[in-house]
Amino acid sequence: MTSPRSFRAARTLSALGLVTVTTFVGAQDAAPASSPDPNALQAVVGVAAVSAPRYAGSRRDRIQVLPVVSIAKGPWFIDTLRGVGAQYQTQGGFSVSEALHYDFGRRDRDDGLRPGADELRGMGDVPGSVVSRTIVAQQFSPVLSTSAEAEYSLRDGTHRARFRAGLQWALIQSDSDMLTWNADIHAGNASFNQAYFGVSPLQATRTRFAPYRAAGGIYAYSSTLTWTHVFSPHWSTSVTLSGLRYTGKASDSPIVARRTAVTSAVAMNYAL
Repeated sequence: MTSPRSFRAARTLSALGLVTVTTFVGAQDAAPASSPDPNALQAVVGVAAVSAPRYAGSRRDRIQVLPVVSIAKGPWFIDTLRGVGAQYQTQGGFSVSEALHYDFGRRDRDDGLRPGADELRGMGDVPGSVVSRTIVAQQFSPVLSTSAEAEYSLRDGTHRARFRAGLQWALIQSDSDMLTWNADIHAGNASFNQAYFGVSPLQATRTRFAPYRAAGGIYAYSSTLTWTHVFSPHWSTSVTLSGLRYTGKASDSPIVARRTAVTSAVAMNYAL
């Protein structure tokens, strides 16, 4: 039988390959999971290949090979998805976590690490920022959980805030395999939506885009399937496929060339 520790690690890592996709952070990282000793040190490393749009709304995709790291001891964690922080969890399945992470922003040119594309020349960069990320989750049953997330930029003058709410359903669960489905709603405040979907009058004079004001509110809906397979107490792999549909003010933005985005990731993980 597969050890609970390795399966917990595989579930944690199944979404970590999407670290650079700011619109795609599902409930998986927040859902409670069983462990024989919650205070024991748990560490997982791996590598993920990710195919995703070059920026939110881009017509072009890119493939990145990214490191995956997750270290947890008691309530404390460090990982490439949630950042650095702590999580409190009750016996009733409720959990809340608070962490510091980094939003890479967006470049107005092709970039090997940060989101961005040459099509945005003249828009200027959306500055990166350390962000505060709060996630609350409730496990209703072994197969159903829900979560909500709020992320706030800590950079002076940005005032960006992003929100997500959704549910996760475990379609298949066994000692070696888990197939989960996530459905999420994504929203941003006026500063966030304007930064990523708006075009100011000044930006319009430097680009081919018409001025556009992106008000705060819901900007996308997403649906995600994740399959995790555990080979041994140490080795596991995960495959993730996500579709995201821009809506509201985001869908009418002149910089959104593709209203439906598809992201996929394959990760190989090793539990130490």
